[in-house]
Amino acid sequence: MGEQYEFSDVWTIPAGIDFAWRMVDDVASWPNWWPDYRFAEVVSDIRHGPGTRWHVKVKSDLPYTLDFNFTVLAHEPPGYVRTRVEGFFDGEIDWRLERLSSNMTRMTLHEQTETRWALINFTARLGGRWLLIRNHKSAMRRGEIGMKAALARGYMPPDLDGVPV
Repeated sequence: MGEQYEFSDVWTIPAGIDFAWRMVDDVASWPNWWPDYRFAEVVSDIRHGPGTRWHVKVKSDLPYTLDFNFTVLAHEPPGYVRTRVEGFFDGEIDWRLERLSSNMTRMTLHEQTETRWALINFTARLGGRWLLIRNHKSAMRRGEIGMKAALARGYMPPDLDGVPV
């Protein structure tokens, strides 16, 4: 049995909810603005919505790369997406987007996962759990900073199913 983790992270993004949704919904574009995401690709015939599968590789502060898959379980644009994650860790991750104003969106990520790599589980049990928690927090901070910096540079996420900017 692996180590269980639960995280909640909140970002406040200077973009309208439809625009923020487009950035979250297109995982393949995450490496463009989230430096920890080194690789992301769709591995299903479905590109958006329930059943969509993504394969990603993530490298944060610790000396290893996470390799895992997302499968979209629930997809309610522009406010909610829930995914099953499998690979380095298993569990569920969801994003909730809330319109704060016409150009401000609150994004909340909630993650409930269990690590599957024996070495990481052993490290956590020997007192290294704090390293994994700090690693997650650092990766999320870089994601928020990266998204805001991309928006400041004028980044345009892909047009998803004709959603207006």
